[in-house]
Amino acid sequence: MGTKNKTLRRNADGALTLYVGTRPPGSEKEANWLPAPDGPFSLYIRAYWGKPSILDGSWLPPVIRKIA
Repeated sequence: MGTKNKTLRRNADGALTLYVGTRPPGSEKEANWLPAPDGPFSLYIRAYWGKPSILDGSWLPPVIRKIA
């Protein structure tokens, strides 16, 4: 994981769920919360030193779902 954040919590299956929003998602999810402004905003993935699958376009980013 390319982050300095040591408090992120992985799911039981090893996946990582991040929550993005103006309000905290609850104490059990807050370690994976990314504060966002109220209203529309843009979400970007930065891939430094990308592996071949990123560079050739065969990698697809994770699904982003609106939950509330």
